[in-house]
Amino acid sequence: MSTPSQQPATQATHWPAVLIAIFAGAAGAFCLGKVPAVLGLLRQELGLSLVEGGWIASAFNSLAIVLSLFVGLLLVRWNALQAGVIGLLLLLLGGALALPAHGLYMMLASRVIEGIGFLLVSVAMPGMIVSLACDQDKRLTLSLWAVNLPLGAAVGMLLTPALAAVGGWRLAWLAGMALQLLALLLLLSCKAVFRQCNPQARPSTPQAAAPFAVLRQSAVWRYGLAFMLYTLMLWAVFVWLPTMLQARPELSTHTIALLSALAVVANIPGNLAGAWLLRRGMARDTLICTALGLMGLSGLLAFWPGLPADAAYLLCLLLSFCGGAVPPAALSSAHGLSRGPVQLAVLQGYFVQLANLGQLLGPLLLAALVAGSADWSVARSLFLAGTVLAAILFAMQPRSH
Repeated sequence: MSTPSQQPATQATHWPAVLIAIFAGAAGAFCLGKVPAVLGLLRQELGLSLVEGGWIASAFNSLAIVLSLFVGLLLVRWNALQAGVIGLLLLLLGGALALPAHGLYMMLASRVIEGIGFLLVSVAMPGMIVSLACDQDKRLTLSLWAVNLPLGAAVGMLLTPALAAVGGWRLAWLAGMALQLLALLLLLSCKAVFRQCNPQARPSTPQAAAPFAVLRQSAVWRYGLAFMLYTLMLWAVFVWLPTMLQARPELSTHTIALLSALAVVANIPGNLAGAWLLRRGMARDTLICTALGLMGLSGLLAFWPGLPADAAYLLCLLLSFCGGAVPPAALSSAHGLSRGPVQLAVLQGYFVQLANLGQLLGPLLLAALVAGSADWSVARSLFLAGTVLAAILFAMQPRSH
């Protein structure tokens, strides 16, 4: 008899349903990119202070840091498909709540509901993906899942300003809701396939009884901390890149937004390259350590004193691309480290938690280093420290899991 996370080995991977699950994750990640892209417009229209705007922008990170590890426990009650559907419904509800908003509290409530929906989709879809893949494709499909976050965030960053210029920020919110509704309908269409691959609709009692036992493994902590280092360095660049580009008077606001989004997009081919290298047999620890090292080196050189602006920007693109290999390597480890869908969801929640902690710390640390100065070169110490920490993290455990 098969378990919820393992269908018969003779069954082929259902790639259309796997891609739908990845699309569902990207539709949720759209919410990550939409607010930063029009935060100035939101503040102006809703009469928000800088601090209030910061609350709205950081709602996702704060929720993920506090709740993501525990959201996976909901899979004791729901299977992965049900949790994904409920998550998308919450995303739609949160988006709809923002449409009539005229102040802080309604918008903040909208972001909280969207954040919970995003977390549900984020922890549920990997379990669904694993259940739809044959044994030899499980790690590959989890590696490809890593594409959802930069893809959705980049689409949000690119589409939101353009749509807001045409019909205001509410039009951009409606566009995101349309993507989420499409993802919901496609996910519901996978119901028969999911049931076929999961004869048991719910996790068994032993799996439900010890969901946090998965966190006792040293490899889990190593990959989680590596994921945090990755997002710390990446988002330090993503958040402050538009500000750095504004120092170049020849660049228009539209060009700055486009160049900033391109830095996010550069992460996607890095995700795919990481998945390919894993498929070709590269050791997971070697790939993560190399990717983090190249990220740190790229950041160190990008902030080198006197470096031409164009070269610095290209190095930021390189940092994003090289770092893209980390998520598929870290996330694909979940299949071998977890037992059953609940542990898999808890492990994904743990990765989301540390990733969001890195997203929060990276921009703050870089800002603290620069401290209002026009000299961005002092930020290179952040990337030097990231490189050293990555080397220490993997020096004692060279073997992949």
